Amino acid sequence: MLLFVPGAVTFGQGVAREEQLAIQQAMAYVNPSIVRIETVGGVDLVGDLLVGTGPTSGVVVREDGYIITSRFNFVADPASVLVTTADGERYAAEVVATDFSKMLTLLKIERDDLQPLQSVPVDDMHVGQRAIALGRTFDPEFPNVSVGIISALKRIRGKALQTDAKTSPVNYGGALINLKGECLGIIVPLSSQRDEETAGVELYDSGIGFAIPLADIERVVDQMIDGEDLHAGLLGIGFEAEGPVSGEAEIVRVRPRSPADSAGLVKGDVVTEIDGVPIRRVNDLKQVLGNRYAGETVNVTIRRADESIQTMVTLTDELVAYQFPSLGILPSRSTNRTQAGVGLRFVFPESSAAKAGLQAGDIITSFQSEPVETTSDISSLLSKFEIGDTIELEVVRDSDSLKLPITLEEFPDGDNLPNIPPPVLTAGNRTEEIEVGRFNQKLPGDDRQFWVLVPQDYHPEQQHGLLLWTHPAGDTMEAEIVRSWRDLASERGLILVGVRAEDVSGFSQTDEEYAKDVVEWVTQNYAIDPARVAVMGAEDSGPFATQLAFKYRELFRGLLAIDAPLRFPPPDSNPESRLLIGFVVGPESRSREQITKSVEILREREFPTALIENTEPEMFSFDVVDLMAQWLDALDRL
Repeated sequence: MLLFVPGAVTFGQGVAREEQLAIQQAMAYVNPSIVRIETVGGVDLVGDLLVGTGPTSGVVVREDGYIITSRFNFVADPASVLVTTADGERYAAEVVATDFSKMLTLLKIERDDLQPLQSVPVDDMHVGQRAIALGRTFDPEFPNVSVGIISALKRIRGKALQTDAKTSPVNYGGALINLKGECLGIIVPLSSQRDEETAGVELYDSGIGFAIPLADIERVVDQMIDGEDLHAGLLGIGFEAEGPVSGEAEIVRVRPRSPADSAGLVKGDVVTEIDGVPIRRVNDLKQVLGNRYAGETVNVTIRRADESIQTMVTLTDELVAYQFPSLGILPSRSTNRTQAGVGLRFVFPESSAAKAGLQAGDIITSFQSEPVETTSDISSLLSKFEIGDTIELEVVRDSDSLKLPITLEEFPDGDNLPNIPPPVLTAGNRTEEIEVGRFNQKLPGDDRQFWVLVPQDYHPEQQHGLLLWTHPAGDTMEAEIVRSWRDLASERGLILVGVRAEDVSGFSQTDEEYAKDVVEWVTQNYAIDPARVAVMGAEDSGPFATQLAFKYRELFRGLLAIDAPLRFPPPDSNPESRLLIGFVVGPESRSREQITKSVEILREREFPTALIENTEPEMFSFDVVDLMAQWLDALDRL
């Protein structure tokens, strides 16, 4: 065996030298097509992200001066853009159009002898093949380079390929090429969980980067040259489960006035094909639609009962915001009932439920003839109807069974909630292992501490609400929070938890995952009602709390912002993840005008949004904490 070692070493060294030479040749071949981009002016912050002003990268796509780059390079809305080509010439650039689905921007400079890159057909890309990430930021004369492989295809709803080559703002907008010097794609930050302009930046140099195939960009570049902005194509349907291992694409709701609604799709239809591509799971549908744009028409095949139906659907860029319908009730949280169904603990005066004759103590056993056992059953069924629809509830009152028609009304914003009596908390014993009161805690394997306040009368048979407190910079306010909230939290069945910013200057994007993990730790160790999990921030921690609520929609159902206006656009209001928002404004708040405008914006987007007035100078006066506690207590209203 030793006789073969020198040869093996020589062979390995030869392969390495050949690959090194191939990388150098590929870089030299594409060098004229990589440009340097500089922006001047614009805002410093986008959301809570500090936007850098350093040079970024772009790629020539047409010899007559058209350059494609990452949209991330322009989120600050710069006043001017400068492009430096590989030969050192510098030009003023014009923003021609933006692809908001794939986060790309097209620029134009006055030059007609540029060298565009040759694209690689998507079908010729394979997992494991060598990928070279190029940008032009450090040295204007030579591209900066990172070498890796293609680690996955058709990621981010079918839009992007994935690479382990390092990607970051230094090469966003640059090229991902193969060893032949052909362009695989344009490097952009993307996220499978978020869609906002800065989504994916948190994966900076993580070994997970994304690029939009240049072949797909070439399909629409003429539209962009004509000045047309591109947006993701939306169908307007919802499903029960949407994970990668979800079942068949059975529609559980159709958005009113959506393309699907106009095409006649209805609840219960099963999508089986789109443009001839089989749809076996919900994830297949996402993969197909992810590469389609608003304005495109797709051929949708559905199964309805035993019939197969084809229909042409033109996708849209914006769905009419979903309006949550309401019954006007608060469900009971008592577990000591022998009667199946959902009990009522409170009926809102003048609500549809009150007008139909529903009373506290009634037990709802069916909704539109479908049996219900939990609050989430009613919530899920309710989301499939619209304001103005009439539904029938079957109700047990004493020993009588009643069928009551109810016309659904608009969901209340929560500004002026009536005086809601505290819930009746179930009494019972608990084991000594369950810690109550105020205590410090650490996540497993983490030295960072957070604090928890659990009511002394807590026991696991009673689901509690959960409020996450995110403090302003420089002051955790723990003593004040515990003092002002202790009694009302016990009365309303609330557990409070406070995270501490890692940096004394306040919370940042790096704290988001930790805050989520803390909330999940509490939900795993205590009986928490998932419909009453909320986050609260004050002043400069308001944007961080808002970002948590918007980012982790499956976790948070409420957001309280104290003297903190909205700092970035809200996401779409959707029936799968209802989010109630409350703004608290003090008597002398300098942010009052901005907060009032924030409430208007959110209500226009159909988020149920309350404006809670604090008439006292203290941030947590008894009266305002009482109002906030009642608002939190009513997060599960239907």
